[in-house]
Amino acid sequence: MKILQRILMLALVFWLAACSQAGLPSAASPLAPTDAAADRPGLGTAWGETVSSVTHSVKFERADNNTPDDITAIYYNDTIKSNAGDSRASLSMASGAINLRFRDGNNNTLNLLRGGNGRWNIVGKAGDHYEMVLYNKSRAPYEVVSSVDGLDVISGRPGSYHTGGYILYPGKTLVIDGFRKNEREVAAFRFSSVPHSYVANTSNGDVANVGVIGVALFAEKDSEAAIRMKANPFPQNTQSDSRFAPPPDSIP
Repeated sequence: MKILQRILMLALVFWLAACSQAGLPSAASPLAPTDAAADRPGLGTAWGETVSSVTHSVKFERADNNTPDDITAIYYNDTIKSNAGDSRASLSMASGAINLRFRDGNNNTLNLLRGGNGRWNIVGKAGDHYEMVLYNKSRAPYEVVSSVDGLDVISGRPGSYHTGGYILYPGKTLVIDGFRKNEREVAAFRFSSVPHSYVANTSNGDVANVGVIGVALFAEKDSEAAIRMKANPFPQNTQSDSRFAPPPDSIP
């Protein structure tokens, strides 16, 4: 299938946050931790209880299939070293079009702290539920591709730009609160020890990626956001040699 063909993406319905609710724990038996994770300190993200989360498929074509309009990485652990006073409740992405924040299971905001290495971090506690919350302030839809511990939140496979994402419409809020199990349910994100994390207990995982959350945004082809990204400050430089007469616009 050609890159420029329309592709099917999963779209999170706008009322997801209101419809998400805790269900019974997954019936799947927990896997034995891998040797590589057995002695790792700090936090990972576990495959939590089943949560209702309804999706359906829609058509969406990216302006650029290979290059996100914006990408960010947020790191998490049970403790971090941060620069005093350098914290915020949310991050702006795509030139302010998208607002990204994190919250716990009680809807309390998890503050983002700037570490000494310049990275943004959140501090968690083993057993606590957390969610990504994105709000679209623009007039154009965006595709949101996200990963946790290096695993795509929809497919559970290693994170990649080429996988489908959630579609976030203008003026709507997208809540990503778990690894997708099917079109109706997710396995909730819960902070856990590294040996009990999802990445340490799946053949697709690599515990070298534990402790990082990725978010990539793609504008829609021919949307206002995509058009503005291509605006040229020096259009004459891309024209043909202007020393000679150009051909007529039309031949009588």
